[in-house]
Amino acid sequence: MDFEIPQEVETLRKNIQDFITNEIVPLEKHYDYEKGRMPEDINQQARAKVKAAGFWTPHLPKSEGGLGLDLIGTCIIFSELGRSPIAPYIFNCDAPDEGNMHLLSLAATEKQKELILHPLIKGNLRTGFAMTEPAPGAGSDPTTLQTNAEKQGDKYILNGRKWYCTGANGAKYLIVMAKVNGSFRKTTMFLVPTDAKGYTMVREIELMGSHGPGGHCELNFENVEVPEDMILGRIGEGFRLSQERLGPARLTHCMRWTGMARRALSIARSYAKERQVFSSRIADHQGIQWMFAERATEIEMAFLLTLKAAWLLKTGKDARQETSMAKWKVSESLCNTIDMAIQICGGKGYSRDLPLELFYRDARAARIADGPSEVHKMVIGRNYVSEKWDF
Repeated sequence: MDFEIPQEVETLRKNIQDFITNEIVPLEKHYDYEKGRMPEDINQQARAKVKAAGFWTPHLPKSEGGLGLDLIGTCIIFSELGRSPIAPYIFNCDAPDEGNMHLLSLAATEKQKELILHPLIKGNLRTGFAMTEPAPGAGSDPTTLQTNAEKQGDKYILNGRKWYCTGANGAKYLIVMAKVNGSFRKTTMFLVPTDAKGYTMVREIELMGSHGPGGHCELNFENVEVPEDMILGRIGEGFRLSQERLGPARLTHCMRWTGMARRALSIARSYAKERQVFSSRIADHQGIQWMFAERATEIEMAFLLTLKAAWLLKTGKDARQETSMAKWKVSESLCNTIDMAIQICGGKGYSRDLPLELFYRDARAARIADGPSEVHKMVIGRNYVSEKWDF
């Protein structure tokens, strides 16, 4: 592995870091704690600045308006975007649109790209990814998928219920995972416009973290007609395509979380260097220094593990084990770091005078979304015991 960051990527990283610090972080004062999101007019003004600065959709190839970064470069840039919870959407690389762009670029027909991908790249519409279902439907175990599409002539009739579909409120299109004719082996992705007859956004789910643009929604599909030309990929490719999407998406999540953990630690450091207790700065107390040492080392370990997984994917190797390791450890590191930062900052950290309490609420989802920690640990351990993976 080559750990040297190319100079052009390092220059871009520094420029984006400065942009986040000077242009994005000051906008966090507009965050609506009651609605759990930013005012959309503020978002759009900031998006215009990002486009003018040349940072728009950094994860995409240059041919599609992006910056032409490989997966490692994308991870490094996303670690800077993660320093602010509002930055990914402003840069047009927030979940689920970032993963959906990647998936559409891989599997969409030219007609589907013209209809969905190209407007998505421009920021003219939003999308959702509808895979997770309420019990007894699919969550961590995809074999329990309930949503089904029955073929009738040249179309499919879609029925089912989804929830935690990020961004669905206001989305123009959804990518929906469903069995075909009741067969799990024929699980397929369908492109469904949200104005389709029979589709209902039931509710935005109330939750402890940020809602973001479009919230996290529960959806119902009742006899929704989907034409054959709105199948993404081919019949039966649903789970293969989902892995094409979720592998890189997990790593970009990891890097955003790394950025948030780094900022939380930085906030705690600034406070510790100012706060006087027992005639000295709390930063000078050995107990506090040990706390910083533990968390800084944990963040760096998680960062390097993520880069290794990205390198394996970049070089065409199997990275499922390392991706699970990274997702588990980065999410744990994030929660541990923010918890410690609040502890160091005391009452101020617990208040909304600092963004740590918002970070704390958002971070808790990291150990559940894209596979709970327990499932990733099970997979890691099972692969090692069965000798499917070894050192």
